[in-house]
Amino acid sequence: MKKFELITSVSQGKFLRNRTTILNAIKSFENSDVILTLEKPKKKRSNAQNRYYYGMLIPLMQQGAKDLFGEVWSATKAHEHLKAKFLFHESVNIKTGEIIQTPKSTTENTTIEMEVYHTEIRIYLLQDFDINAPEPNEEILLKI
Repeated sequence: MKKFELITSVSQGKFLRNRTTILNAIKSFENSDVILTLEKPKKKRSNAQNRYYYGMLIPLMQQGAKDLFGEVWSATKAHEHLKAKFLFHESVNIKTGEIIQTPKSTTENTTIEMEVYHTEIRIYLLQDFDINAPEPNEEILLKI
């Protein structure tokens, strides 16, 4: 077994569900080093949010860079730019008081965090690039 993932509940230091399955999984790693990760389940960003981000916001960021800077950005560059601007964790160096920004990945976002990220991007596109990005599921009319 390469990887094992299961949802259970813990009460008074004991697994309440799937105890036998968990013990069997532990046995399957006998005589091996393992990485043990415990975390509360949370709703990860949705596929629809991911499609909106890469299908709408990233191309608009690319267009903004072309219009304002005269530069052609790849989707990766636009994504990295937006992550650096809005998606990071801040820590304070206790000795110096310096604030350190550590980049995050969009894959770490919950559905709510992803929507906050999208809102920040829409505001940024409007204020800095004069691009009014439609919200998800918003109907837009194109003049042809």
